[in-house]
Amino acid sequence: KAEIMLDHFIPQVVTAKKLRGKGKGMIVTQDIEMAIRYYKAVTALLDKLGKPFKAAIAFSGEKKVDGNSYTETEMNGFPEDKTREKFDEDEYRLLIVANKYLTGFDQPKLCAMYVDKKLQHVLAVQALSRLNRSSAKLNKRTEDLFVLDFFNLADDIKTAFDPFYTITTLSEATDVNMLHDL
Repeated sequence: KAEIMLDHFIPQVVTAKKLRGKGKGMIVTQDIEMAIRYYKAVTALLDKLGKPFKAAIAFSGEKKVDGNSYTETEMNGFPEDKTREKFDEDEYRLLIVANKYLTGFDQPKLCAMYVDKKLQHVLAVQALSRLNRSSAKLNKRTEDLFVLDFFNLADDIKTAFDPFYTITTLSEATDVNMLHDL
């Protein structure tokens, strides 16, 4: 799957110079163990391809995988509280996550998401909405966005979004002077 992701990301985002050459991607995994495995696979593939960008990983705490302990700081080579800043730099183009940064993460350069995790309800809306951060400077358009989902069915994602696209009605007229008064 990591190879499929890079086979899309490199030509369609990096080489195509999406968002004026600043486009970034996020790989969403089932859990921290899988995030670590993806990070290792992506890093090895990038090394093999000799690509001039890096991937970063985001997770909290310490995780044991195959008898080895890992932390975000150790794997990235910079403190955990610097991940947002570092990912904003041109050097880092992919961010691999399990749960961290699926909500409340505002990165306008994010234009591709590779999902290998069950997303449902409000988490699906919040996670996929990471791509919907506009940037006038980068001329971000809907055509620049891409999601490759290995796990979810289109109908399940639509069901997750449906509650947020219902009709809103008012039970009484609004006071036109309210905004002025405030």
